[in-house]
Amino acid sequence: MNEADIQEIITETISDQDEITRVRTFEEAGVLTTNNGLVIRTSDGSEFQITIVQSR
Repeated sequence: MNEADIQEIITETISDQDEITRVRTFEEAGVLTTNNGLVIRTSDGSEFQITIVQSR
């Protein structure tokens, strides 16, 4: 399993939540980083970033 696999699992899991309005990868959102990660927007307009880094 790698970072992309974990990213996909997280995306599928949180996308089903009613409070989540949008999930984009860092690449899709234009985040300037080489890390994998997600940008999550909630129904109240809050936005969160989750960085995914493989440690082992």
